Amino acid sequence: MYWLKYPWLLLGKLVALAFIFIGGGVLAVMVLPSLALMPGNRRERTQLYVHKSFRLYLRALQFFGLIRLQVIGPEKLRESGGKMIIANHPSLLDVVILMALIPQVQCIVKHELWRHRFLGILMRQAGYIRNDLDPEKLVAACKASLDEGRCLIIFPEGTRTPPGTLPRFQRGFANIATLTKAPIQLVFIACTPPFLFKGEPWWHYPSQRPFFQIVVGECLDAQAYSLYDQRSIAARKLVESLELYYENQIRNRGS
Repeated sequence: MYWLKYPWLLLGKLVALAFIFIGGGVLAVMVLPSLALMPGNRRERTQLYVHKSFRLYLRALQFFGLIRLQVIGPEKLRESGGKMIIANHPSLLDVVILMALIPQVQCIVKHELWRHRFLGILMRQAGYIRNDLDPEKLVAACKASLDEGRCLIIFPEGTRTPPGTLPRFQRGFANIATLTKAPIQLVFIACTPPFLFKGEPWWHYPSQRPFFQIVVGECLDAQAYSLYDQRSIAARKLVESLELYYENQIRNRGS
């Protein structure tokens, strides 16, 4: 039965990937110019349009049976203005899901996307933060977005972690947290079986429909880590604490 469905599932996966990598370019060329001409805050309009586009995209993936999605505690995300959203990163769809769930959202993007011929238009008009900024300017941009009531999505791993690998976090997010003292909303993302993971061949589709479970956990007070005399120690303690949290989440699912 699976092999009868496989061509349809593979076609759906290719369409889903095309939306991510090509749809942004089409959006930048055909839609964003008209948004720029409308009155009001262009950045807010663009971010809201991306949010709604991703919501529609997720609904389409579920409607056509390509994925299943369960969100536990979604109200915490809808009411998460001015917080850092920290999540693990198993799949290419992680950022899409989070941006679809959160209306007012800011994110840090790779500088390659900022310079992309088409996607760069979207990145700049949405006012997303590029990751190659000078450290002081990066923190200042993050703090400005948080002060405006936007949440800031950060994947501390920096890239997707292969299946079966425990997450290892870079320290940059912890430096931002200790300097801005913004609340930290923890989000755990599980995908069973693994789907759109790093290194996955384009022609691969799991024998079962991928099930994404988004668990919105506790909200941490970053100011608690400012009690340490040195910020480097505070950042290291925060990284160690969150790595242990996500390791426990992964192990508990496997037990």
